[in-house]
Amino acid sequence: MKLDKRISKDKKSTLYILEGLVTLGWLGICLPRFYPATLLFLLYLWFLVWVSVEKPRWLPAVLVAAVTMEVSKQYIPILILPGRAAGFTVSLLDFFRLTQGALVVRWLYDFREKRIDLDYLRVKSLKKDALLWLPLALLGVYFLSTLFSVDVKHSVGESLRLISMMVTLYLSLPYLQEEQDIKRFGYTLIGVGSLLGVIAIGEYLTGWFFFNVTPAVLINRRSNATFADPNILARFLVVTFLFTVAELERQDDWKKRLLMILAILLQGAGLGITGSRGGMLALGASMLVFAIIIPRRKFTISAMLLMGVSIVVAALANPVIMYRLESLSKGLLAASGGIREYLWRVGIAMVRDNPLIGVGVGGFGVAFTTIYSYFNPYSTFYVSLSHTAALTVLAETGFIGFTVFYFLFAKTLQRGWEVFRSGASGCLRFFSAGTVAGVMAILISAQGEGRLYEEPLLWLLWAVLITVTHLTRREQGKGRLDP
Repeated sequence: MKLDKRISKDKKSTLYILEGLVTLGWLGICLPRFYPATLLFLLYLWFLVWVSVEKPRWLPAVLVAAVTMEVSKQYIPILILPGRAAGFTVSLLDFFRLTQGALVVRWLYDFREKRIDLDYLRVKSLKKDALLWLPLALLGVYFLSTLFSVDVKHSVGESLRLISMMVTLYLSLPYLQEEQDIKRFGYTLIGVGSLLGVIAIGEYLTGWFFFNVTPAVLINRRSNATFADPNILARFLVVTFLFTVAELERQDDWKKRLLMILAILLQGAGLGITGSRGGMLALGASMLVFAIIIPRRKFTISAMLLMGVSIVVAALANPVIMYRLESLSKGLLAASGGIREYLWRVGIAMVRDNPLIGVGVGGFGVAFTTIYSYFNPYSTFYVSLSHTAALTVLAETGFIGFTVFYFLFAKTLQRGWEVFRSGASGCLRFFSAGTVAGVMAILISAQGEGRLYEEPLLWLLWAVLITVTHLTRREQGKGRLDP
């Protein structure tokens, strides 16, 4: 994966041409229906073109920031296409998709100019790294599942979304080659997480929310920042916290450590305000993984206590959120109000009837509301998705899909342990600990709200872990790590 750093003589003219083209495109789309928010679209397009031309190695970090702009398509409703495509709302303004598009175009350009090659995607290279070929196995499972799906349209949509996530993984790798690239990725996570903490606090204090102001969000004041759901915000903040602690442990400069402590306070307050029980469980479990594979633990426990204090202080300000957190002591089923039990029962029934390939990826809701509707205890379908990722994988893709699921996450844990034991530089082992624990946080959080493979941050973390592995092998000599 070699990325040539040569700077073409006509780069400036290329930049001006591209900026002009996107401006013309923006004028054609937005000018007939102009209002001030459309300027946000243009500014982001200009920024994206500049990064793609001048700073392509920043693209993975920009993707991280774009992940948080989950509701960007709602900023300019007029750009949302009428109707849904394969079950999805499609908008011309989606910061993450726009950034993906820029990554694809830049990757194709660099490949054409022979600045990168496909060695890392050849069979020989894939065989050496399970995290490179297991996603392809997962795609095969999706295709097989689609052939026997109870809802082919949704299965095709989910397969296309998986391909989109895999593009993010494979095309990010050439721009994540050195420690500096990983540091940029980590700093972006830490900075964006801290900013989201500030936004969450502001939402709580003012009662003004960006989006999705449902009665539960508005009345309970559970902040969601720029995400569609407080639980997804909580998940992101847990991942940023893990990287913040890794940076706190890695730094020897007290000024930088103080910045990390401030970031932890903001992230903790934001997490507490979300009232996300899944986020709290993900925090605790991922910290166990983190504490095992972090090179040194001088500040880890202190940081965890500081995070806990900031969560509790934030939650104490809202009795409703405090009640949600206290309900965890009664068990998961009781904490969910009992509504999860029938979802688990119907999921088990789907597995029993379709053990090998499931009801089809994305088909849980359709199967429940049609074939298995007799499991519904309510007069209407209050909830029709399992909200438990492991059960969803089993029900939709059967034991074949669950096998790939198991190996993906088991290999992630093994990779973190191998990097920890490899004797690599502390910097690489810190990155590995934050990344592996972050993946585990997403996995655990997904058992509460269901979103797993469709989480873009998961695929970006896997890309970072692959890079850390390759850097470790290069530092220690090939063959030191078990692929």
